[in-house]
Amino acid sequence: MNTVLLAIWGLLLAASIVWYAFLVFHVGWKAGREIRDLTVTLGAADRPPADRR
Repeated sequence: MNTVLLAIWGLLLAASIVWYAFLVFHVGWKAGREIRDLTVTLGAADRPPADRR
């Protein structure tokens, strides 16, 4: 019985570490894209329109 419980807890531990790593990577990737898009958008807002130059 001890071996089964150890295997279950080991599997749960490994699964939680993999899930956490996936979430950190996924959120970081999406945040990086969002920051890039916002930087481009804000940079375009600083420039005057082409017809006013």
